[in-house]
Amino acid sequence: MMLACLLGSGATAVPFSAAAQPDEEPLPEVKVIAPLNRPAGTTISDDIAAAPASVTVISKADLDRKTITSYGDIFRGIGGISLMQYGQGLVAYEIKARGFSSGHGRDFAFFLDGMPLNVTASQHTNGYADLAQLIPELLSRVEVVRGPFTAFVGNHAIAGSVQLYTDTAAKPLFKLSVDNFGQTRAVSVLGRQIGDGNLLLAADGTKGDSYTKESEISRLNLFGRYLFALWDGYAALRVQSYQGEAEAPGYLDLAKVRSGAISEKDALSKGIGDKKDQHNLVFNYRSDDSQGTQPGWSGGWMAVAYFNKDSRYRYTNFNLSTPVNSSVNLGGENDRLNQFGFDLRKTLQLDLGKLPAQLALGAQYDGERVKGQHFTTDAARNPLSGSGDTVQVDRQVNVDTEALYAQYQLQALQRLKLTAGLRYDRLDFKVNLHPQDDTYTAAAAAGVADFSTSVSQFSPKLGAAYSLLSSDSSQYAELYANAARGLKSPYPFSDYYSNLSGSNSLPDLKISPLLSYEAGLQGNAVDGSLSWRLSYWDTKQSREADVNAVGVYQSFKKTGRRGFDLEAALNLSKALRLFGNYSRVHARVENPVTPAADQIPNVPEYTATLGLEAVLIIGAHHVDVSLADTLTGSQPLTTDNTLRSGSYNRTTARLAYSRNEWQGSNVFLSLVHYDKPLNEVQFDFGGGAIGTSPRPRLQAIAGLQLQW
Repeated sequence: MMLACLLGSGATAVPFSAAAQPDEEPLPEVKVIAPLNRPAGTTISDDIAAAPASVTVISKADLDRKTITSYGDIFRGIGGISLMQYGQGLVAYEIKARGFSSGHGRDFAFFLDGMPLNVTASQHTNGYADLAQLIPELLSRVEVVRGPFTAFVGNHAIAGSVQLYTDTAAKPLFKLSVDNFGQTRAVSVLGRQIGDGNLLLAADGTKGDSYTKESEISRLNLFGRYLFALWDGYAALRVQSYQGEAEAPGYLDLAKVRSGAISEKDALSKGIGDKKDQHNLVFNYRSDDSQGTQPGWSGGWMAVAYFNKDSRYRYTNFNLSTPVNSSVNLGGENDRLNQFGFDLRKTLQLDLGKLPAQLALGAQYDGERVKGQHFTTDAARNPLSGSGDTVQVDRQVNVDTEALYAQYQLQALQRLKLTAGLRYDRLDFKVNLHPQDDTYTAAAAAGVADFSTSVSQFSPKLGAAYSLLSSDSSQYAELYANAARGLKSPYPFSDYYSNLSGSNSLPDLKISPLLSYEAGLQGNAVDGSLSWRLSYWDTKQSREADVNAVGVYQSFKKTGRRGFDLEAALNLSKALRLFGNYSRVHARVENPVTPAADQIPNVPEYTATLGLEAVLIIGAHHVDVSLADTLTGSQPLTTDNTLRSGSYNRTTARLAYSRNEWQGSNVFLSLVHYDKPLNEVQFDFGGGAIGTSPRPRLQAIAGLQLQW
């Protein structure tokens, strides 16, 4: 049964001592819940929240009230989005929306301070998105755009895009927490003024075991940023260093767990897990006049330049018949990534006569250099040597992405805004197989051990918003609609060699284009007490790469996805907010190789969240409570729908206590409860077997946060 709540901010001060001490002045009324205001979709603005599309903006206050046990929890509870936390060490999560299962985040385009987080050339999946480097306490704003509407992003943004921004005014703090399994996390943030700028330093460390056997994690995340005035704006130079190593239990046979033959706390075998070593440097610049309203070329500039170095190891065993807790050989995987690029954008206020208008023009480049290997190790993660096939994959994959984009807004009438965008993406692939690669001999015989190719696409974006009520009304409501083309690139690491053993040639793989249509109705109360949205969307994707009826890998598959999202939030007072959302999805393959096998696996049929946020202020005492329940529906595990996972509820609660004189410091307790711990993570392992990674039925996290 759904629990109808998530708590977070809000009560007026009513000191109990007021009646006993009439000469004491009552505390002033305190507004603890922010108004539910979003910019009207008919206004000209560079704020993505004003776009005629389904956009959710998560503020710092929203993040502070969430029960965040890992980065994936940032996105839980958002309408139309569901998550699968694999529970397998540091591996990136599955983030689902718009009918895309999005394994390891591959169908969302993620950016942190403008630096892309997806890796097209990843050995693990096309668009692998690892967000482990996030420090939630440093984030000030998260923008989630559903679908491929915005012209500012290209590849991988078929389910949507996410922009994450670190706080330019982060306050010093120390935070310490420990959960009921003994895992401890400590975060420290320090800042000071140096010269004309501000230096921010942060450290985030985690150590300890989790729910299952073989689940110890150790990670350290260091962050530094110097923010300073530059030209007619401000700039930031930041560095980050992340190191982590984790054990993982591996996937267990669901039938054996349910029968009691093995425990849900067992580990499949020793040594499963991963380790990661990442370092990046990012430069950001933004004009004070971000919308380009001033004459001349000094305003309206945004620039990002970055360099990212990442080494990732993963050790796996997918044999569900392995005796649990045993020592067996593992599959090792190593990606060594060097990534660099930039995004440069100019925004101009170009009024058309008396009609307000804005034009944004930009250019992007992203370069990836990935050396990937797959090899065999023993249970201690030592690579095997000597006779036998100990290295299966050994290749260098380079991807260069160049893009030009434009986004235009015109307020054609007081109540009508039109938008038009155009984006051009070109991706250049270069693959070099090394002699240890199992495919090398056949590829060399065919003359394709080294090859390069390019793919490109133009992507138009159209949108409109029409206000149904005048600006002086107590409510505003608007219709909005958009149509956009998106893209998913071929998978350069493996797809091009899929036919080599049979056809002695490489497949002619194309970009997989996506056509997305959305129409919605949304509104706000002018006083900020109510916000709501209803949207219907439909997407068609073509030329997806898959094996056809005669066993040839090619770009031929067509899929269709449609659904609706309903969401609302209501401030019952300055002390209490209720919110909820419901989404339903229909996802099918339109030209299946086998007629009855048209399901798209691992896509939940529906998700629903109900919640409440509140803060009680009683005299000098502050009690901040949050409570939320998300119901995730059943989903097919196979294309023929013969295997399905069940629905499950995930309930979260957070209680924080502070006092006026504590200046933002607090002590807190967070709880996460699953009613069906086996249902969040389930996969088809073939032969009727289902693999699962059990979640703890209850996780409790207690801690304190000191702020000054």
